[in-house]
Amino acid sequence: MRYIVVSFYITLKFFFDDVLRCVSKITAALRKAFQFSNVDLKVIFTFLHLKRVLNLAGKHKKKCARVANENIRCLLGADRKINFIWLAQRREALDYAATFGQNKKVMTQLDDCAAQLSAAVKPLHDAGSPVVLAPMHMVSDILSGIVAGKAYPGNGTVIVSSNAATYRNEDRRRGGVNLTYCSIHDSNEGIGENIMSACLNAAEHNTNIIIFPDIVPDYTYKTGASFSAKIKCRMFGRPAGLHSGVYRLAKIISAQVVFFYLYYDNGIKIYIDHPMDKKETLTTLPGLIENAIREHPQDWLLWHLHSLYFIND
Repeated sequence: MRYIVVSFYITLKFFFDDVLRCVSKITAALRKAFQFSNVDLKVIFTFLHLKRVLNLAGKHKKKCARVANENIRCLLGADRKINFIWLAQRREALDYAATFGQNKKVMTQLDDCAAQLSAAVKPLHDAGSPVVLAPMHMVSDILSGIVAGKAYPGNGTVIVSSNAATYRNEDRRRGGVNLTYCSIHDSNEGIGENIMSACLNAAEHNTNIIIFPDIVPDYTYKTGASFSAKIKCRMFGRPAGLHSGVYRLAKIISAQVVFFYLYYDNGIKIYIDHPMDKKETLTTLPGLIENAIREHPQDWLLWHLHSLYFIND
């Protein structure tokens, strides 16, 4: 009897593994066939919903979803339900559509967002102030970088940890954006040299510095980078710590900080807050981040990180 049960389990496992491989091959074939350029995203989204319903999302996404669901329950309450697997699937589809897929509708939406951001940024440059753009990890960090890179003056230097650095030159070219990356995973000497070069370019109004203010502090602690000091504050009614990079960069070059985030509402939309100096950034950023997460929890990408902003010192 035991032998029969084990044999049945192994046979069933091989069957579902084969199905998963077939679905992955079909997905790749559809991407190549359609190239996303004129395909309605609703068609792609329907296929992704089907993949999730059939429980073919993949083990890693499922593990992340379990952590995300617990974080959502702790911070927002048991009545708030967010489908983290769908959030990850939608992000991948939009990333591809905006780069290799060259989807016209998505690219038009990103151009509209960039135009709104330029309207907020250009007067600051005209007045002689360098600019630090502070986008949230909403909808897609890649799309946020594209929007920031398209904003006036048409160049951006992204301060990254690791993931966004894999966004290759070819991807950026296809997305129609001029971005460079400064990684805090370099040696301490390299970090200082790269950041100083970015600051000089920003001070001369040749570029905007782009840094994600909502990255959790322990994400950079793992690298041993000296740029990972945190701001002590309160978020969600409890003691918290925010990565201090936005404040420190604004202080170094006396920049104005423009906080913004993307959200998805029958298309990609943008929220832009008023420009802030370094002092206002220090006091208001925790509340801005918390409000953004509360208002658009279905768009925030970092729910799956274990500690979030609540690390015990």
